[in-house]
Amino acid sequence: MRRGLLPAALALALAGCGGGESEPQLDATQPGSPEERAIRGWSAAVNRGDYDEAAGFFARGAVVEQVREFSLRDRKAAEEFSRSLPCRADVTDVDRQGGSFVAAFRLRPGTGPSQSCDGDARVRFRFGGGRFTEWRQLAEPSEGGGEVI
Repeated sequence: MRRGLLPAALALALAGCGGGESEPQLDATQPGSPEERAIRGWSAAVNRGDYDEAAGFFARGAVVEQVREFSLRDRKAAEEFSRSLPCRADVTDVDRQGGSFVAAFRLRPGTGPSQSCDGDARVRFRFGGGRFTEWRQLAEPSEGGGEVI
């Protein structure tokens, strides 16, 4: 696996939720915008294996893009996506960029079989109704300096 990329299984399993489901629980004592707290809350839920809670952060019809782009179907698929992640990831930074938020993650070993879970990843999130409507993994900056476009 290339450094900075989450395994391709990540995009294959991601799915949406919403539509009458309970709202995800945000820790109001944590600093940052509601969007930043949602990103951190989703990551924390995945890290502790609470895939039902993790699924609650995605809107029905949300889009995920890693290697390919997928339109998300339902909460069950969002749970399966979160469960399929072989690596865990700690949020190291969240920056607002216009109408989206870019989160930086430090990858670490998870429950997946012998995956390389070191390095970094960045994901662009867009929100609607307090949930993720887009989840798009970004290329990491090249070793030479500038951003990879």
